[in-house]
Amino acid sequence: MYKRILAVAGFAFIGGALREMLELWWPFSTNWFGTTICINIVGAFLLAMINFWVANRFALPSQIILGLGTGMIGAFTTFSSFSLEIVKLLDAGQMMIPIVYVLLSIGGGVFAAWSGQRLADRLLGDRMDGDDDV
Repeated sequence: MYKRILAVAGFAFIGGALREMLELWWPFSTNWFGTTICINIVGAFLLAMINFWVANRFALPSQIILGLGTGMIGAFTTFSSFSLEIVKLLDAGQMMIPIVYVLLSIGGGVFAAWSGQRLADRLLGDRMDGDDDV
């Protein structure tokens, strides 16, 4: 159990550092086709390669595969896991489930982000209102 946790944590450090390096380096970070969309697409590709190629091609311990996928790519991007699940469902011959999964994930994700923003605004507003009374 601890080997799995250490593998995820160690590789997450690498993935997070890689993402930050790209954020600082990427020349298109001010337009719509910025760093995040590129990282998400690259991350989706890399996670699929790790799960479909590296895991089957090399005799690596399962902790390393977990560390590379969940740790490194998970810290690099979270969109890659979503994309991989869709590919796995399609590969299994499913059609309707991936469509529902995409709609729920995107719709739910956008709604959750909007809700988090609204709650943060409210909490910050309440804190600021309290400061004004002092």
